[in-house]
Amino acid sequence: MILAAILLAAAPLPELKVELKPSPGRLEVQMTVQRELPSEWVEALKAGAPVSVTYRMRLYRNRHFLWDQRVAGHELVVKAQRDTLTGVMSLSAELDGEILASRQVDSLEEAIRYVVHPPPSDIAIPLRVEPLWLFVRAEYLTRYKVLVFPYTIGTDWVQLAVPESQ
Repeated sequence: MILAAILLAAAPLPELKVELKPSPGRLEVQMTVQRELPSEWVEALKAGAPVSVTYRMRLYRNRHFLWDQRVAGHELVVKAQRDTLTGVMSLSAELDGEILASRQVDSLEEAIRYVVHPPPSDIAIPLRVEPLWLFVRAEYLTRYKVLVFPYTIGTDWVQLAVPESQ
């Protein structure tokens, strides 16, 4: 019993927390990054460069005898940029290219809080018989190996079963 409590206390928090709220034909997805953003990202924001975090969402149909079938893919891009003259941070969230929300804040902490806890995404899901899986990942930036091969820095994929709507 004590060993189990110690193991639970020592277990790290998941890098990405995802909450789902189903309704008929729709799914509200709320994501929260629970780790610090890379220092390069924060320094770029302080310097006035446009930065973003991309939340990739993939919806799969769970099939028992075949491989899982991809049903849909969505991207939530949360952008931030500091105006170097006024110091105001402009923030926006775009789901599949359409603006969900935008605002301006004065402090770096508020901007980072908005980026790691974006507004909820409302995505369409098909009415189905088979269970659905949602895979979610947050990507911060892209680096290059040998100046040619890109790789992204981000969280691990989080896999969740989509609950039935009530």
